[in-house]
Amino acid sequence: MNRTAPWMAALAVLALVACGDDSTNAPDNGLPDVLADTAADPGAEIPEADVSDPDVPGEEDVTQDVEPGDVSADAEPGDTAGDVESDVPLPPVPELPTQVPLTAPADPLADTELESCAVYQEHRCADDGTERVCAVYDTTTQAFVDDPDPLLHRALLFDRWRDLYNSPVGQAIDRDFNNPTPPGTPEEVWADIANLKGYLGAGDGGIWSGWSTVAAVLRYAQTGTEADYQRMEQYVHDLLSMYEVTGIPGYLSRYHFLLMPAGAPVHPEIVIRHEGSINLNNHHFRDVAESALQYLPDEYSNGYTDDEGTVWEGRPMWQGRPSIDQSTGPMTSLPMAFALLRDQELKDRIAHHLTCYAKRLQRIELINLQSNPDLLAALMSYFAAGELLLDDDDMDLTQLDRVVGYVNRQVNPANEATFDKSCPDTMQVEPWRVIDATSDTFLLDLLGLVQDMDTEDGREEQIDHFYWPSLRGADAMHLMHLMTMNYYMTGDEQYREFLYRELVDGIAADQVMLTAGAFSLPKFCKKYYGDQITYGPWWAFLHLLGDSPLRDQVRKGFLSEMWDKFIRGHANVDFGIMYAGALPPEVGVERDAVLADALELLPRMGGNGWVDDQVVRDDPRRSYTLAPEFVLANAPEGTEAVCPTQAEFDVCTAEVNFMGVKLPGLGVGSRACTGSPWECELPDGKCTSKMTNLPLPPDLRPYTDFLWQRNPFAIGATPSFEGNRQYAGSDYSEPYWNARRYGFITEGAGQVLAWRDVGTCSRPR
Repeated sequence: MNRTAPWMAALAVLALVACGDDSTNAPDNGLPDVLADTAADPGAEIPEADVSDPDVPGEEDVTQDVEPGDVSADAEPGDTAGDVESDVPLPPVPELPTQVPLTAPADPLADTELESCAVYQEHRCADDGTERVCAVYDTTTQAFVDDPDPLLHRALLFDRWRDLYNSPVGQAIDRDFNNPTPPGTPEEVWADIANLKGYLGAGDGGIWSGWSTVAAVLRYAQTGTEADYQRMEQYVHDLLSMYEVTGIPGYLSRYHFLLMPAGAPVHPEIVIRHEGSINLNNHHFRDVAESALQYLPDEYSNGYTDDEGTVWEGRPMWQGRPSIDQSTGPMTSLPMAFALLRDQELKDRIAHHLTCYAKRLQRIELINLQSNPDLLAALMSYFAAGELLLDDDDMDLTQLDRVVGYVNRQVNPANEATFDKSCPDTMQVEPWRVIDATSDTFLLDLLGLVQDMDTEDGREEQIDHFYWPSLRGADAMHLMHLMTMNYYMTGDEQYREFLYRELVDGIAADQVMLTAGAFSLPKFCKKYYGDQITYGPWWAFLHLLGDSPLRDQVRKGFLSEMWDKFIRGHANVDFGIMYAGALPPEVGVERDAVLADALELLPRMGGNGWVDDQVVRDDPRRSYTLAPEFVLANAPEGTEAVCPTQAEFDVCTAEVNFMGVKLPGLGVGSRACTGSPWECELPDGKCTSKMTNLPLPPDLRPYTDFLWQRNPFAIGATPSFEGNRQYAGSDYSEPYWNARRYGFITEGAGQVLAWRDVGTCSRPR
């Protein structure tokens, strides 16, 4: 064997747990962002969090009362339904009680003469010449509210701005401006079409459209108005369209757009990409399926007309390479909306796409790992580089002899003719690929798998994303959540069977879940988006589960893994509200303190632009400069700028030794030193940015698309120009409406949006 074989094999091993690119913080080049796979971030960075309490008002237990199917197999421990055939029947699988996460309240305006509305402060001229404005109405006092509660006012503003300006065809993405947009700029100025450069940051459309849908669902569950129901339904419709455009059931796009000729004007409500601005040789850009055009605006089929009467026709396209990150958006929001929807066609489409996604996942097995101690040692050494912190009762991952994965295969030009674009009938239990550590071809087989997991490539057997539920706690939770949501929506026994036979009995996924926090990384090399894409689904998972041992396990993991090992000490308002609302007091023993901290910080969330040392909170979130000196001067008492300790540096840069080949650790984002007082010189002679010792409040953190997925210790920000990018703002709306859902915020309760007569007007002829 030549010298390169061990090196390639080592890369293969590492890729199993660290494949993918993290370009979320890359410089803005005007092209769509591509977020790394969830699986790209080993260990702690990809936790999963979804919590629920069946005793929360508005929830009801809906136990699926069905008999388990007949499955035969040897009853040896660890065997699964697909392992061997036998005449000995397996014992029945446990029940999987599920519950409706949210129930629809009665419409408080149903028996009144008032008409609800959805867009706060919108004006319209009625047919009778009456001018009306969408205003806050108190259903208790039966009067309009002139001075709404500040937090409600802000939430309604953020919902307004997202609906009107940051959701092209329902995709929650960033709005880029041509000109500087200082804090406090009037809406009529920044919203002018002449100031719209375009919609960028679209590569994360799947996840943030999902979380905007979560916010819309939570809002309707609090108001019950017909307008808010229609608003929620539209959000669901638009999110489902992100599946429909691919023409492949269960296959999610990152976003869809119109490819236009050079010189075509931007469209205020559609994502436009001009020819030459994207590389059409990139196999991730594909044509929208003709069957999807019925779900998209007419402009996708017939073009749009500019001010001079010229009709511009484009090419409907979508960007592929869906990641676990993107998939968590619809997996969190759509089951939450399911029971609230009246439109059976929408409900059928939700169940169709989420079940097809699950059944599309194909199984991979790495077997006989104990026979190759170098391989297993390298695998665990890589994890240990993040400080392996197993609890006394955690399962010992170093004793694994088999690693099981499930992968979402990629459609591309190399497999166009053979790729199965139908919806599979059943969950996949037979392995698509088996890689045997005792085989003479093991290294080549492993290398082939790694090359197939390189998402930039376009091989025939390319993989978009992957779960390793027998090794990674977050992945174990995701797949158990996926099975539960599909069982909840369909009652199909195969999902309950798969959860218990394949995941729990086969690979101990419920135990692996409890190791999600075992791989802890210092803040100087931690990628915080991994926390958010885990705790959100984990929270939703808990709200789907009824009283059961499985729910007890999921609650335990949410507390011991997500809170204790990942979120504690990060001033995460979003998680704090979920913790306090979804964990019963006997589990969430710190509930009162966690909730108090979250509610103290929520009022500091909102607009992030500062004027004369005052933040303009009732303003959109945008990219503004934050000088480090200003941040430290306004930070809470005791906040200091610190450098990594030697121990933190060692953890972040620890090497993995595999068969004599040393591979570098994750690193600390080092660069050449500049002499800035805000950088730290590292032992290797390079420098990295200082961070705070305490988490910063929301208004002192750098701008971003969703605050709760970013580093709370990062100091300062420098955009290309002030206010060049505006964000959807779901990171305020979602925790606000969730706090209302749990009754943590009572101000504004019973207040809804309705049309208010304010004068007379003339309708245009």
